[in-house]
Amino acid sequence: MSQYTDGSYLEKVKDWHASDAPWKAKKIILMLEKHQISPKAVYDIGCGAGEILVELQRHMGRDIVFRGYDISPQGIDICRPKENRTLKFFNQDFLLTEMNPCDLLLLLDVFEHVPDYIGFLEKLREKSFLFLFHIPLDISVQAIKRKTSIMLENRTKYGHLHYFTKETALSTLSDTGYEVIDYFYTDDREMMRPPKTLRHRLVYEVRKWLYKLDPDLSAFMFASYNLMVLARRAR
Repeated sequence: MSQYTDGSYLEKVKDWHASDAPWKAKKIILMLEKHQISPKAVYDIGCGAGEILVELQRHMGRDIVFRGYDISPQGIDICRPKENRTLKFFNQDFLLTEMNPCDLLLLLDVFEHVPDYIGFLEKLREKSFLFLFHIPLDISVQAIKRKTSIMLENRTKYGHLHYFTKETALSTLSDTGYEVIDYFYTDDREMMRPPKTLRHRLVYEVRKWLYKLDPDLSAFMFASYNLMVLARRAR
């Protein structure tokens, strides 16, 4: 976890994933609109550069309270100039804060980085009424075929300590006291330029065709899928 506090993560990921924010924000809004959720307070845990909250505020308006938390002082330094009356950032461990539960808690590509992710999720459960998780699905046939090089790259560069399929991700949330309301896949390939070589274009087209036919099978076969999950505390 030291790479998030000693500056080494910023050296590896210069924009702290800020370029991904418009795409992720659209997926969040899609889920919220689908379920007619209009939160008054949205907190983002592991907010990084804070750009997702900026995008959400741009779409949802400044009457909503937005709060971003991150243990990285470098990440929060990037966030500070983006603050306004209802958007604030804190260099704190959110689990150590004392406050009433918020309406919606965002954990976007977060708990795969946490050594004790089970304990983390159990403690976090009391901090909000609704939760929106974005979970990388690092385990796939493609990743294993490459002798786990994709998983090792995600471990070395991005700090992923735990790897999931759709089934193990959903089971993890269930086991730690969450009730899954809805979920859908997201695909990192949507943010990438179309492949140039014939071989890679063919793979890309097969991937798209298979996803339309059977999303579960496509996510099992190919890398770079994630799961967006809306959940609440189990009753």
